[in-house]
Amino acid sequence: MRLEFDHVTHTYQAGSPFQATAIQDVSLTIEGGEFVALIGHTGSGKSTLAQHMNALLTPTQGRVLLDGRDINEKGVSKKETRQKIGLVFQYAETQLFEETVAKDVAFGPRNLGLSQEEIDSRVREALERVGLPFGEIAEKSPFELSGGQMRRVAIAGVIAMRPEMLVLDEPAAGLDPMGREELLKLIRGFHESGTTVVMISHSMDDVANSATRIVVMEKGRLAIDGTPDKVFAQTERLLGMDLDVPEVCKLSLALRQVGYDFPMCYRTGDAYEALAALLKGGRDRA
Repeated sequence: MRLEFDHVTHTYQAGSPFQATAIQDVSLTIEGGEFVALIGHTGSGKSTLAQHMNALLTPTQGRVLLDGRDINEKGVSKKETRQKIGLVFQYAETQLFEETVAKDVAFGPRNLGLSQEEIDSRVREALERVGLPFGEIAEKSPFELSGGQMRRVAIAGVIAMRPEMLVLDEPAAGLDPMGREELLKLIRGFHESGTTVVMISHSMDDVANSATRIVVMEKGRLAIDGTPDKVFAQTERLLGMDLDVPEVCKLSLALRQVGYDFPMCYRTGDAYEALAALLKGGRDRA
């Protein structure tokens, strides 16, 4: 699948004294199979951009195309678009509402008009995919679960729709370090199984360890777009945009600034290898 933004602008409350342009003239193409991290400072337009991906918002100008067709065009089914592109909001567990986990996960598939047999199959599969044993959890109230488990249930509700693309807005926000890593491992697993992933995140270490491509937003515009190594090579520019960078990027930059021939690293393992080579070179010269 291919999702394309064609010169998209979105203005909230257009024509009123309170109008505000959240994204401006954004052109961007996401190909099937990518893991795209969408980053930027608060208010840069990330969440607005994400809500255009499955037609929750309609552009003020421009078009959003899914496999070449405008998803906001008259006659195009928004239900079909949202089946293909699943959106998980920040703190998604706040949207849980059913009396049991199974009923909550079944909500989306039921709205597709599927048979009960197919719904049951999808619920079981979705819960297992997010690491929640069906037999232990299906009949529990979602509100009896831990915060991390509740978020997994919310994600399972989207996964049960079997989307081709999964869009997640700060999926690990508020979780403890163990819960965060477990959830990110889960998301990487979705990508490895063939699902296209778009993830909004403020954690540059999470981005560095997961994404195959990074899109940087600044003041509603697309500022940088590239592979992690190319984006994080611009560490000084990112810091100048009030964005954080992975800790190893800061180390790399500090060593370069004091004269060491040290590569710009963005993954911890690469930094360890470069440090080892640097130390070995020093010993060899000694």
